Amino acid sequence: MWAGGDCVTTGYLANPELTADRYRPDPFRPGHVMFRTRDLGRWTETGALEHFGRVDDLVKVRGFRVELDSVSGALEASECCEQAVTLKFDSRNLVSFISPIWACPKRAAASVSERLPYYCSPTFVMPLDGLPRTPRGKLDKRLLLKMAAQHIETAGVELN
Repeated sequence: MWAGGDCVTTGYLANPELTADRYRPDPFRPGHVMFRTRDLGRWTETGALEHFGRVDDLVKVRGFRVELDSVSGALEASECCEQAVTLKFDSRNLVSFISPIWACPKRAAASVSERLPYYCSPTFVMPLDGLPRTPRGKLDKRLLLKMAAQHIETAGVELN
């Protein structure tokens, strides 16, 4: 989905790389730009806009479509987990991080197995004091993926 109109900014402040990735000239309003929201949607035959969710949270793992938020939600359904995030590590593996640090990875993983198909189960679940954030307050997914790679290497985690 793309957003356009008077309220759309011209780009990210001091971040030309991200601006180039997310903004394009507006084909309907010359001289203006549109913003790529990273939401997935479509127009129905009746003219309604149907929203399917975020593009970056719908991934393919082992040939199956997986909604990362669903996996995180299943982890959070575990009695010991307050927050969770799940990321695609590679084409065959999901990795999850839970908080607080004393949350039980085995119980959280069992919560996923009870609620979702087998291909949604993360390769590992790592408890953290808190989920790291970027300076803008968003989850720091790059840092989490680096932590996952380090954990796989140092702990000898076998990938699927």
